[in-house]
Amino acid sequence: MNRKNLFTRTALAAIVGTLSSYASAAGFQLNEYSTSALGRAFSGEGVIADDASVGSRNPAALTMFDRPEFSVGAIHINPSVDIKGKSPLSGASTNAGDIAPSALVPNIHFVAPINDKWAIGASGTTNFGLATDFKKDYPAGLIGGKTDLKTMNLNLSAGYRVNKQFSVGLGLNALYADAEITRHVGEAGKLLGGTLSQHPDPNYQGLGRYLSSLSPSDRFAQLKGDAWGFGWNAGLLYEFDEDNRISFTYRSKVKVKFKDGDYQSDIRSLPALEGMGVIGTNGDTIKGKLDLNLPEIWEFAAYHRVAPKWAVHYNLAYTSWSEFKELRATRKSD
Repeated sequence: MNRKNLFTRTALAAIVGTLSSYASAAGFQLNEYSTSALGRAFSGEGVIADDASVGSRNPAALTMFDRPEFSVGAIHINPSVDIKGKSPLSGASTNAGDIAPSALVPNIHFVAPINDKWAIGASGTTNFGLATDFKKDYPAGLIGGKTDLKTMNLNLSAGYRVNKQFSVGLGLNALYADAEITRHVGEAGKLLGGTLSQHPDPNYQGLGRYLSSLSPSDRFAQLKGDAWGFGWNAGLLYEFDEDNRISFTYRSKVKVKFKDGDYQSDIRSLPALEGMGVIGTNGDTIKGKLDLNLPEIWEFAAYHRVAPKWAVHYNLAYTSWSEFKELRATRKSD
Protein backbone atom coordinates (compact mmCIF):
# COMPACT_ATOMS: atom_id res chain seq x y z
CA MET A 1 0.00 0.00 0.00
CA ASN A 2 1.41 3.41 -0.95
CA ARG A 3 1.52 6.33 1.45
CA LYS A 4 -1.35 8.12 -0.28
CA ASN A 5 -3.75 5.20 0.17
CA LEU A 6 -2.56 4.72 3.75
CA PHE A 7 -3.23 8.40 4.48
CA THR A 8 -6.69 8.17 2.88
CA ARG A 9 -7.73 5.15 4.91
CA THR A 10 -6.32 6.61 8.12
CA ALA A 11 -8.27 9.83 7.56
CA LEU A 12 -11.42 7.83 6.84
CA ALA A 13 -11.02 5.87 10.06
CA ALA A 14 -10.46 9.05 12.07
CA ILE A 15 -13.55 10.81 10.71
CA VAL A 16 -15.91 7.82 10.60
CA GLY A 17 -14.88 7.03 14.17
CA THR A 18 -16.88 10.07 15.28
CA LEU A 19 -20.15 8.98 13.67
CA SER A 20 -21.84 7.54 16.77
CA SER A 21 -24.00 9.84 18.90
CA TYR A 22 -22.85 9.89 22.50
CA ALA A 23 -24.23 11.29 25.76
CA SER A 24 -22.22 11.04 28.95
CA ALA A 25 -23.63 9.99 32.31
CA ALA A 26 -22.81 13.42 33.75
CA GLY A 27 -25.90 15.55 33.82
CA PHE A 28 -28.19 12.64 32.83
CA GLN A 29 -29.37 11.50 36.25
CA LEU A 30 -31.88 13.81 37.94
CA ASN A 31 -32.27 13.91 41.70
CA GLU A 32 -35.04 16.52 41.72
CA TYR A 33 -37.88 14.26 42.86
CA SER A 34 -38.92 16.41 45.86
CA THR A 35 -38.92 20.13 46.56
CA SER A 36 -38.51 19.64 50.32
CA ALA A 37 -35.57 17.25 49.76
CA LEU A 38 -33.91 19.86 47.56
CA GLY A 39 -33.55 22.11 50.62
CA ARG A 40 -31.50 19.37 52.30
CA ALA A 41 -29.43 18.67 49.16
CA PHE A 42 -31.19 15.25 49.08
CA SER A 43 -29.13 14.04 52.04
CA GLY A 44 -30.54 11.10 54.00
CA GLU A 45 -33.71 11.05 51.92
CA GLY A 46 -34.42 7.35 52.25
CA VAL A 47 -35.01 7.69 55.99
CA ILE A 48 -36.16 11.22 56.96
CA ALA A 49 -39.84 10.73 56.01
CA ASP A 50 -41.12 14.24 56.69
CA ASP A 51 -43.47 14.13 53.68
CA ALA A 52 -44.93 11.68 51.16
CA SER A 53 -41.99 11.93 48.73
CA VAL A 54 -39.97 9.43 50.79
CA GLY A 55 -42.11 6.63 49.34
CA SER A 56 -40.50 6.98 45.92
CA ARG A 57 -37.04 6.70 47.50
CA ASN A 58 -37.67 4.01 50.10
CA PRO A 59 -40.99 2.09 50.18
CA ALA A 60 -40.16 0.72 53.65
CA ALA A 61 -40.45 4.26 55.05
CA LEU A 62 -44.18 4.29 54.20
CA THR A 63 -44.77 2.57 57.55
CA MET A 64 -43.70 5.73 59.40
CA PHE A 65 -46.93 7.56 58.49
CA ASP A 66 -50.02 7.36 60.68
CA ARG A 67 -52.33 9.31 58.33
CA PRO A 68 -52.66 9.92 54.56
CA GLU A 69 -50.20 12.42 53.13
CA PHE A 70 -50.09 14.17 49.76
CA SER A 71 -47.18 16.13 48.26
CA VAL A 72 -46.84 17.94 44.93
CA GLY A 73 -44.14 20.26 43.63
CA ALA A 74 -41.94 21.32 40.76
CA ILE A 75 -38.29 22.29 40.45
CA HIS A 76 -36.99 24.63 37.77
CA ILE A 77 -33.58 23.71 36.38
CA ASN A 78 -31.79 26.55 34.61
CA PRO A 79 -28.30 25.37 33.62
CA SER A 80 -25.60 27.57 32.13
CA VAL A 81 -23.30 25.47 29.98
CA ASP A 82 -20.68 26.94 27.65
CA ILE A 83 -17.95 24.97 25.91
CA LYS A 84 -14.68 26.01 24.29
CA GLY A 85 -12.37 24.10 22.02
CA LYS A 86 -10.97 23.47 18.56
CA SER A 87 -11.66 20.72 16.07
CA PRO A 88 -8.84 18.13 16.04
CA LEU A 89 -9.52 17.64 12.32
CA SER A 90 -9.54 21.18 10.96
CA GLY A 91 -8.60 23.45 13.85
CA ALA A 92 -11.94 25.27 13.54
CA SER A 93 -13.41 26.76 16.71
CA THR A 94 -15.97 24.55 18.47
CA ASN A 95 -16.98 27.20 20.99
CA ALA A 96 -20.68 27.12 21.88
CA GLY A 97 -22.70 28.97 24.51
CA ASP A 98 -25.82 28.12 26.48
CA ILE A 99 -26.19 24.64 24.98
CA ALA A 100 -28.43 23.24 27.75
CA PRO A 101 -32.01 24.61 27.86
CA SER A 102 -33.95 25.13 31.08
CA ALA A 103 -36.62 22.67 32.23
CA LEU A 104 -39.41 22.33 34.79
CA VAL A 105 -39.32 19.00 36.66
CA PRO A 106 -42.64 18.12 38.39
CA ASN A 107 -43.24 15.59 41.16
CA ILE A 108 -46.32 14.18 42.92
CA HIS A 109 -46.55 11.73 45.83
CA PHE A 110 -49.22 10.06 47.98
CA VAL A 111 -49.05 7.84 51.07
CA ALA A 112 -51.96 5.99 52.71
CA PRO A 113 -51.59 3.83 55.85
CA ILE A 114 -53.89 0.80 55.83
CA ASN A 115 -53.34 -0.36 59.41
CA ASP A 116 -50.50 -0.48 61.93
CA LYS A 117 -48.63 -2.97 59.69
CA TRP A 118 -49.29 -1.96 56.09
CA ALA A 119 -49.07 1.25 54.06
CA ILE A 120 -49.23 1.95 50.34
CA GLY A 121 -47.89 4.80 48.21
CA ALA A 122 -47.84 6.20 44.69
CA SER A 123 -45.44 8.66 43.04
CA GLY A 124 -44.80 10.40 39.76
CA THR A 125 -41.21 11.61 39.35
CA THR A 126 -38.47 12.18 36.80
CA ASN A 127 -35.25 10.28 37.54
CA PHE A 128 -33.40 10.79 34.25
CA GLY A 129 -33.34 13.46 31.58
CA LEU A 130 -31.00 15.22 29.19
CA ALA A 131 -31.22 18.18 26.82
CA THR A 132 -28.54 19.87 24.74
CA ASP A 133 -29.04 21.95 21.62
CA PHE A 134 -26.24 23.13 19.32
CA LYS A 135 -26.60 25.28 16.20
CA LYS A 136 -27.39 23.28 13.07
CA ASP A 137 -24.16 24.34 11.36
CA TYR A 138 -21.97 23.57 14.41
CA PRO A 139 -18.59 22.27 13.12
CA ALA A 140 -18.67 19.17 15.33
CA GLY A 141 -22.25 18.40 14.29
CA LEU A 142 -21.71 14.65 14.45
CA ILE A 143 -21.38 14.82 18.24
CA GLY A 144 -23.27 18.09 18.85
CA GLY A 145 -26.70 18.55 17.32
CA LYS A 146 -29.78 18.19 19.50
CA THR A 147 -30.41 15.68 22.27
CA ASP A 148 -33.72 15.81 24.10
CA LEU A 149 -34.57 12.90 26.38
CA LYS A 150 -37.45 13.17 28.87
CA THR A 151 -38.61 10.48 31.29
CA MET A 152 -41.48 10.09 33.73
CA ASN A 153 -41.42 7.35 36.36
CA LEU A 154 -44.72 6.11 37.81
CA ASN A 155 -44.25 4.16 41.04
CA LEU A 156 -46.67 2.03 43.08
CA SER A 157 -45.27 0.76 46.38
CA ALA A 158 -46.16 -0.92 49.65
CA GLY A 159 -44.46 -1.02 53.04
CA TYR A 160 -44.81 -3.61 55.81
CA ARG A 161 -43.76 -3.18 59.45
CA VAL A 162 -42.25 -6.46 60.63
CA ASN A 163 -41.84 -5.25 64.21
CA LYS A 164 -41.32 -2.02 66.12
CA GLN A 165 -37.85 -1.47 64.68
CA PHE A 166 -37.82 -3.18 61.27
CA SER A 167 -39.80 -2.40 58.08
CA VAL A 168 -39.55 -3.61 54.49
CA GLY A 169 -41.00 -2.26 51.27
CA LEU A 170 -41.36 -3.04 47.57
CA GLY A 171 -42.28 -0.88 44.60
CA LEU A 172 -43.03 -1.34 40.90
CA ASN A 173 -41.93 1.25 38.33
CA ALA A 174 -43.29 2.06 34.89
CA LEU A 175 -40.99 4.49 33.08
CA TYR A 176 -42.09 6.46 30.02
CA ALA A 177 -39.35 7.94 27.83
CA ASP A 178 -39.62 10.41 24.96
CA ALA A 179 -36.53 11.00 22.84
CA GLU A 180 -35.34 13.21 20.00
CA ILE A 181 -31.74 12.86 18.83
CA THR A 182 -30.44 14.84 15.85
CA ARG A 183 -26.90 15.02 14.49
CA HIS A 184 -25.71 17.21 11.62
CA VAL A 185 -22.94 16.81 9.04
CA GLY A 186 -20.90 19.75 10.31
CA GLU A 187 -17.39 19.95 8.91
CA ALA A 188 -17.09 16.20 8.36
CA GLY A 189 -18.67 16.32 4.89
CA LYS A 190 -16.12 18.67 3.39
CA LEU A 191 -13.16 17.15 5.25
CA LEU A 192 -14.02 13.58 4.30
CA GLY A 193 -15.05 14.64 0.81
CA GLY A 194 -11.78 16.48 0.26
CA THR A 195 -9.80 13.43 1.32
CA LEU A 196 -11.76 11.08 -0.95
CA SER A 197 -11.46 13.47 -3.92
CA GLN A 198 -7.70 12.81 -3.90
CA HIS A 199 -8.17 9.05 -4.07
CA PRO A 200 -6.92 7.35 -7.27
CA ASP A 201 -10.15 5.35 -7.59
CA PRO A 202 -12.79 7.33 -9.58
CA ASN A 203 -15.59 5.84 -7.48
CA TYR A 204 -14.08 7.32 -4.34
CA GLN A 205 -13.58 10.61 -6.15
CA GLY A 206 -17.30 10.74 -7.00
CA LEU A 207 -18.20 9.97 -3.42
CA GLY A 208 -15.84 12.71 -2.31
CA ARG A 209 -17.55 15.26 -4.56
CA TYR A 210 -20.95 14.28 -3.15
CA LEU A 211 -19.81 14.59 0.46
CA SER A 212 -18.19 17.95 -0.25
CA SER A 213 -21.53 19.21 -1.58
CA LEU A 214 -23.32 18.54 1.72
CA SER A 215 -24.24 21.50 3.89
CA PRO A 216 -22.97 21.55 7.50
CA SER A 217 -26.62 21.83 8.62
CA ASP A 218 -27.77 18.72 6.72
CA ARG A 219 -29.09 16.04 9.06
CA PHE A 220 -26.67 13.19 9.45
CA ALA A 221 -29.18 11.23 11.57
CA GLN A 222 -32.39 11.98 13.44
CA LEU A 223 -34.58 9.78 15.61
CA LYS A 224 -37.85 10.67 17.30
CA GLY A 225 -39.82 8.21 19.38
CA ASP A 226 -41.27 7.18 22.71
CA ALA A 227 -41.39 3.91 24.64
CA TRP A 228 -42.05 2.30 28.05
CA GLY A 229 -39.71 0.39 30.32
CA PHE A 230 -40.35 -1.41 33.61
CA GLY A 231 -38.43 -2.05 36.82
CA TRP A 232 -38.74 -2.37 40.57
CA ASN A 233 -37.33 -0.95 43.79
CA ALA A 234 -37.04 -2.21 47.35
CA GLY A 235 -36.10 -0.84 50.74
CA LEU A 236 -35.25 -1.73 54.34
CA LEU A 237 -35.71 0.55 57.35
CA TYR A 238 -34.37 0.00 60.85
CA GLU A 239 -35.36 2.34 63.71
CA PHE A 240 -33.06 2.13 66.72
CA ASP A 241 -35.35 4.61 68.45
CA GLU A 242 -37.39 7.67 67.45
CA ASP A 243 -34.21 9.72 67.01
CA ASN A 244 -31.99 7.27 65.13
CA ARG A 245 -32.69 5.18 62.04
CA ILE A 246 -30.96 3.81 58.93
CA SER A 247 -32.14 2.50 55.56
CA PHE A 248 -30.92 0.48 52.60
CA THR A 249 -32.60 0.88 49.21
CA TYR A 250 -32.22 -0.60 45.75
CA ARG A 251 -33.64 0.56 42.40
CA SER A 252 -33.35 -1.88 39.51
CA LYS A 253 -32.02 -1.08 36.07
CA VAL A 254 -34.61 -0.33 33.40
CA LYS A 255 -34.29 -1.16 29.71
CA VAL A 256 -36.21 1.10 27.35
CA LYS A 257 -36.23 -0.02 23.71
CA PHE A 258 -37.32 2.51 21.10
CA LYS A 259 -38.29 -0.05 18.44
CA ASP A 260 -40.52 2.03 16.18
CA GLY A 261 -39.10 5.52 16.21
CA ASP A 262 -39.04 7.79 13.14
CA TYR A 263 -35.54 7.82 11.63
CA GLN A 264 -34.42 10.34 8.98
CA SER A 265 -31.22 11.45 7.28
CA ASP A 266 -30.58 14.04 4.57
CA ILE A 267 -27.73 11.91 3.22
CA ARG A 268 -28.36 9.62 0.25
CA SER A 269 -28.38 5.88 0.82
CA LEU A 270 -25.12 4.77 -0.77
CA PRO A 271 -23.47 1.32 -0.39
CA ALA A 272 -20.03 2.89 0.10
CA LEU A 273 -21.32 5.00 2.99
CA GLU A 274 -23.32 2.17 4.54
CA GLY A 275 -20.13 0.13 4.55
CA MET A 276 -18.72 2.79 6.87
CA GLY A 277 -21.82 2.77 9.09
CA VAL A 278 -23.42 5.89 7.58
CA ILE A 279 -27.16 5.26 7.14
CA GLY A 280 -28.79 7.64 4.68
CA THR A 281 -32.49 7.98 3.76
CA ASN A 282 -32.35 11.04 1.44
CA GLY A 283 -34.87 12.81 3.68
CA ASP A 284 -37.35 9.92 3.80
CA THR A 285 -38.70 8.62 7.11
CA ILE A 286 -38.11 4.99 8.04
CA LYS A 287 -38.40 3.02 11.25
CA GLY A 288 -35.52 3.50 13.65
CA LYS A 289 -34.40 2.11 16.98
CA LEU A 290 -32.48 3.11 20.07
CA ASP A 291 -31.72 1.09 23.20
CA LEU A 292 -31.63 3.00 26.48
CA ASN A 293 -30.24 1.16 29.51
CA LEU A 294 -30.87 3.04 32.75
CA PRO A 295 -28.60 2.01 35.65
CA GLU A 296 -29.39 0.35 38.95
CA ILE A 297 -28.91 2.39 42.13
CA TRP A 298 -27.92 1.24 45.64
CA GLU A 299 -28.20 3.64 48.57
CA PHE A 300 -27.55 3.74 52.32
CA ALA A 301 -29.06 6.58 54.39
CA ALA A 302 -29.09 7.52 58.08
CA TYR A 303 -30.77 10.04 60.39
CA HIS A 304 -29.75 11.05 63.91
CA ARG A 305 -31.48 13.72 65.98
CA VAL A 306 -28.80 15.20 68.22
CA ALA A 307 -30.91 17.94 69.85
CA PRO A 308 -34.60 18.97 69.88
CA LYS A 309 -34.05 21.28 66.89
CA TRP A 310 -30.99 19.68 65.31
CA ALA A 311 -30.42 16.49 63.33
CA VAL A 312 -27.62 14.95 61.29
CA HIS A 313 -28.45 12.97 58.15
CA TYR A 314 -26.32 11.52 55.40
CA ASN A 315 -26.30 8.96 52.64
CA LEU A 316 -24.02 6.97 50.37
CA ALA A 317 -25.18 5.97 46.87
CA TYR A 318 -23.77 3.81 44.09
CA THR A 319 -25.02 4.06 40.49
CA SER A 320 -23.93 1.39 37.98
CA TRP A 321 -23.16 3.71 35.08
CA SER A 322 -21.54 0.85 33.18
CA GLU A 323 -25.09 0.01 32.03
CA PHE A 324 -25.36 3.36 30.24
CA LYS A 325 -22.83 3.61 27.42
CA GLU A 326 -24.24 5.73 24.61
CA LEU A 327 -27.29 7.09 22.82
CA ARG A 328 -27.03 5.77 19.28
CA ALA A 329 -29.92 6.04 16.83
CA THR A 330 -29.99 3.68 13.85
CA ARG A 331 -32.51 2.30 11.39
CA LYS A 332 -34.57 -0.62 12.64
CA SER A 333 -32.98 -3.27 10.40
CA ASP A 334 -29.53 -2.72 11.95
